[in-house]
Amino acid sequence: MNAYAKLAVAAAAVLIVAVVGYNLLPGQSTGFGGPASPAPSPSPAASASPSAPASPAAVYPAWFTPESTGAGILPAGSQTSRSFLPGFSFTVPEGWVNSGDERDFYGLFQDTPANAAEDAASGNLAQEIFMGPLASPYFVCDAWEDNRGASAEMVASMVANEALATSEPIDVAIGGLTGKQIDIRLDPGWTESCPGDPPTYDLGDTRTRGILLDSPDRGVIVIFVASLHSAGHEAFLAEAMPIIESFQFDLTP
Repeated sequence: MNAYAKLAVAAAAVLIVAVVGYNLLPGQSTGFGGPASPAPSPSPAASASPSAPASPAAVYPAWFTPESTGAGILPAGSQTSRSFLPGFSFTVPEGWVNSGDERDFYGLFQDTPANAAEDAASGNLAQEIFMGPLASPYFVCDAWEDNRGASAEMVASMVANEALATSEPIDVAIGGLTGKQIDIRLDPGWTESCPGDPPTYDLGDTRTRGILLDSPDRGVIVIFVASLHSAGHEAFLAEAMPIIESFQFDLTP
């Protein structure tokens, strides 16, 4: 199951249990995500007009078969979200796809041979960007992490966690919001197995950059720049970061 599909299935459960998550289904303990941040009050929809066709007309790469709310293949240039709150605009080069656009989730991935091969092999994407407002995000294994509070408190918890190897957190400002950026992986010296991991899943090979932005009404908005495999992760960051740095959030009250 690809990353968006996992989140979409879990998000459907919000009608019953009021929890939105990523990889929170039975047997899906590893990955990235966590419960959605509570919003004190309803947020306004983005004021900008959508720049991509409506989701029912979305076109995806032939190898990708999601149940998706995204805009599909994006033309190069300026784009605007339709449903994610807060709304935002950004710029992409050719070859990027919007996998999902919902109130609590936005996803992007590249139409690349690596993603196509991984999708065919495991149902996942090799590399992707996704974000959402998360009260307790996890980056390696939900059972080992308890990251809460504002962005600074979350990254302090990550740095102190013996299961994780992290970079030095840095301050970031993106699209009118400020917060922290940190690179996370499984600590090579950690010997426990994450509950729910399939035997063939190499958790130690995953790599993630987390960008945690403090928002006035949605809690911490977490952007995951995620790779299932360490090979190629640095090259993916070089492709992904200019897009993220172009984000401009609509923070109009």
